[in-house]
Amino acid sequence: MQQMIEFVRYAIMAPSGHNTQPWKFLLKKDNIRIFPDFTRRLPVVDPDNRELYISLGCALENLVIAAKYAGYDPEVEYLPAGEADECLLVTLKHVNAAEDNNLFQAIPKRHTNRREYNKQQIPAADLKTIESVPTEEGVTSLMITEAGAIKEIIELVRDGNRIQMNDDAFMDEITFWIRFSDSEAKKHLDGLTSRAMGSPSVPNWLGRMFMRFFISAKSQSKTDKKNMRSSSALMVVISKKNDKKSWIDVGRSFERIALTLTALNIESAHLNQPCEVPQLKMQLQQHLVLGSAHPQLLLRLGYAEPLPCSPRRPVQQVLI
Repeated sequence: MQQMIEFVRYAIMAPSGHNTQPWKFLLKKDNIRIFPDFTRRLPVVDPDNRELYISLGCALENLVIAAKYAGYDPEVEYLPAGEADECLLVTLKHVNAAEDNNLFQAIPKRHTNRREYNKQQIPAADLKTIESVPTEEGVTSLMITEAGAIKEIIELVRDGNRIQMNDDAFMDEITFWIRFSDSEAKKHLDGLTSRAMGSPSVPNWLGRMFMRFFISAKSQSKTDKKNMRSSSALMVVISKKNDKKSWIDVGRSFERIALTLTALNIESAHLNQPCEVPQLKMQLQQHLVLGSAHPQLLLRLGYAEPLPCSPRRPVQQVLI
């Protein structure tokens, strides 16, 4: 049981939208069940729970990697019909052959780095390594380095900021999940902390006032443009279908990519506005000539000094 708890500890190091950590785990004999925690969903930015299921896929992949490293052959079943509540079921089978996996070593180091990057080019060999990361069936990734293509995506990110940040409900939701002070970060152990976003700790009232009066779609778009221009490349994670299974597969595939980037000392940050706003998603599909395939995640890649990892709730708080 203690080893299964350790697997959960690695699972919850996975990324999630606004660092909401929308998961629960049930340990029983040789099984681990991962349940969505809908009390931590984001109804405004993620009304269909797409990003929530992507987050579950990330947590599942971390758990699988940790189990393989410990000498298990995990068998995974998505949303099995016989369960009382929908879950991801992982059955652990010991094979006495631990897998030497560099991705396991990267799990505690992986984090989202929202700094401005230094424009350093990614070596061709590393680009090849990233592009060769195995993905789940129906999931692919697309690297974007051409200036014209990046310019078009900058415009889509700007339009996304205009639509989202002029929505009071969106701003209320994201502000709710920002932990402006160190004391708030320690109290909640979730959300977007000021330090993880590269800003100093400030009193909650000051941070909220700053968000209200000084952060706008225009200012955010200016920051995003600068950050994208400083990046070495953009990457889009794409799925053939757009259902729960596909979202989980996107999460698993993305987590392998994110851990590979970490192992290569390459930083990454999300710019998912064009994937979150339906009309902009269609424009991104057309711009990238994806046909009927679905852009699910948009990231920028590059090099910068690391930032602190976002906090995680203790394992005991996510166990059923």
